[in-house]
This record gives sequence, C-alpha cells and structure tokens, in this order.
Amino acid sequence: MSSNIGPEAQAAYQKYLDAGSLDEKIKRLEEFLSLVPKHKATEKIVALNRSRLAKLKRQQEEHKQRLKSLGKKSPFSIKKEGIQVILISDYYNPGVGKSSILNYLTGAAKKKIGKFTSIPEIGIYKFKKIKFQIVDMPSIMEGASKGVGNGKEILAQIRSSDLICFCIDLSRNFENQMNLILTELSNADIKINIPPPPITIEKTGSNKIQIFYLSSEAQNMENMEDLNEQIIEVVQEAGIRNGIVKIYGEITLAQVVDALTPSVVYKDGIILATKGDLPHTETAYLNLKNHYSSQFPLIIGTSIKKNNFPNKFGEIILEYLDKIKIYTMNISGKVAEKPLIMDKGSTVKDVAFRIHKSFKELFDYAVVIREGARQKKKRVGIDYKLKDNDIIEIHTV
Repeated sequence: MSSNIGPEAQAAYQKYLDAGSLDEKIKRLEEFLSLVPKHKATEKIVALNRSRLAKLKRQQEEHKQRLKSLGKKSPFSIKKEGIQVILISDYYNPGVGKSSILNYLTGAAKKKIGKFTSIPEIGIYKFKKIKFQIVDMPSIMEGASKGVGNGKEILAQIRSSDLICFCIDLSRNFENQMNLILTELSNADIKINIPPPPITIEKTGSNKIQIFYLSSEAQNMENMEDLNEQIIEVVQEAGIRNGIVKIYGEITLAQVVDALTPSVVYKDGIILATKGDLPHTETAYLNLKNHYSSQFPLIIGTSIKKNNFPNKFGEIILEYLDKIKIYTMNISGKVAEKPLIMDKGSTVKDVAFRIHKSFKELFDYAVVIREGARQKKKRVGIDYKLKDNDIIEIHTV
C-alpha cells in the first residue's frame, strides 16, 4: 500500500484485511476510502478499492435478496402503476408538506396531513388519461444509507422510481435540507441529474480485457496507454477476467468503477419548494434557485394553502423526463383513449415492439396522423421518428 495515503488510512486498510464477515469488510473498506486523501497520486488506489467495495456490496445484496425471498413483503416494496413519482424530504417536525402535496394531487392523504408517517402513502394522479403514482415517502434521516429510520428500504424504492421530487421547506435552511438528502442518496449510489458514463463493460468467455475507443472524443484522451492499464486493473479487481470495454467519450477511472457497480443508478430529480405562503420565503426561493439550478434544471415554488401549484403538473413531468404521448389506432379507425408513454426520439419500431413483439417481426408499414403537419396523414416505415401526440396505425403482413 502506497505511503501517499497516510498512517490513518493504512491502519484502516489493515482492519479491512483482518475483517472476518462480509458486513465488517464493507464497513472497514468504506472507512478506509473515507480516510484516503483524494489527489492524483491516490486516484488508482481509490478506484481499485471502490471496485473491491462494489464487488463486496454485490455479494451482500445477493445474500439479502435470498433472505428477502423467504420473508414477508415489505410495505416499502411498491408495485409501480404508470409513472412513479416519489416525494422525499429530510426529517423534521413539523414536516415540509409532502402529505399536503399528495392530497392536493390525489386526495389520498387528507387524514395524514401534519402527521409523521413511518410507511409510504400512495395516491394516483391522472393527467390526460395518464397515471402518475405519487408516493409520499417517509422522511430521510441522517444515516439513512446505513439503515437509520428504515433508510435502506426507503432508498431501495427511490432507486426504482421514475422521478424524485425533493420537497424543500422554504421556512428553514434549505442548504441543510439539500445536503442531508443528497449525501444519503450519494452514499446509496443514487446519482441525481447526472448522465450515465459513456462506457459499457461486457463479460466474455475469452480474450482477456479488450478496450475499444469508439468516438473521436474518446480517442483524443490524454495518457491513453496509462489509462488502458488502469482500466484493466480496475475491471479485473471487480472480478472480470475476460471482457470487452467500449468507451464512447471522455471518462475517468471513477466512472469506470461506477459502470462496474450495479448498485449505481442515475435518476431524474426536481425540487418542489414548499410553504411559499410564509413570510420571507420569496428570498429563500430565489437563493435556492441560485444555489441549485445548475444541478436541478427544474425548481418549482409552491404553496398548497394558496393553491399555488402547477395545473399541468403531468405535462411538466413528461417534458422533464423527455417522454412523449403516442396514441394507437386500430384498422377500423378507433383511436385509443389512453396513450403509450414513449421516450422522446422513439420510432415506429419502438411502438410496434411495445404493443407486441410480433408487430415488429411482421411489420409491413404504418400510418401516422400528425395534427398541424403539412401532410396530416402519412404512410411511413419502421424507422420513422415519432412526435408528441402522434396517432399511429400499424399494418402487418
């Protein structure tokens, strides 16, 4: 172990080596990583040990899943209906107003307003025939990522959501609230409003570790020879002896570790600033936007008491998530009331596959109706790109 890490970190690493149980190893390795000074000389040490940590956490999660399959279903395990939107906040009494937002949108929490809830409260908000499952999650406490206050169960459900709404009380210090939530999410490997790294890593049966740089940006990175060696070491430390690494842009070793860590997820998040009716909250709202608008492109000021909440909240969510509404039409000309929710940039092929995989295999042509287009009704092929509110009729052979 390099002397660059200092005596405290070296002692912590020895404790990791001496640890017996899996939980103890994880705890000691996390402690070691927290003590290692972060600079260029320790970058490789940090990456290798983060890769080891990821491997240990995978083993821990596999063990938990085996135990979970034998037990009762947790109230925190929520089956998704439509687009799942989770309301989160820090722990404080009185609360920040999550239950008021849930009740305003869905009418599902009238008796819970102003009361602490230890389990999730769920309601369905409908917008243009689209279901949004709004989940008022119990507050996140300091240490949630280590299990405090059912934190691990709360964070596990957050990981599978479509959108996270940070509910921030404008009458309190907003930085303290944001720091606590972001720290616990980060500790749980949940990254907010950050694109996944431009890299894929696939196990193979032979040929050792092969690395391919597949864009001009990737090919123009500095010190590629050194980077190759470091990537190979990190990938092997994660337990992969044979594999193909494809790099599509500029990356760091830390991003390579993230790509190797199944627990890392990338989620979309917005901020709902609450209690905007109270004194001095206008200044707090402006300061909140000033501090966090670079990480959170969407920050909405609200006041449930004054009915100050977006009327078209569903449309805002769809736009933020880069989703579009596509309506299907059968051969008799009847258009479905409920749209399909697709990613922006989706093609006829994507819709065909969503309806039924046989549609994709037996595809002949499609008719797309687009209001406002020069040609309202158009016959198109399978790779035709769709737009919001398009109506599509698929014909098969």
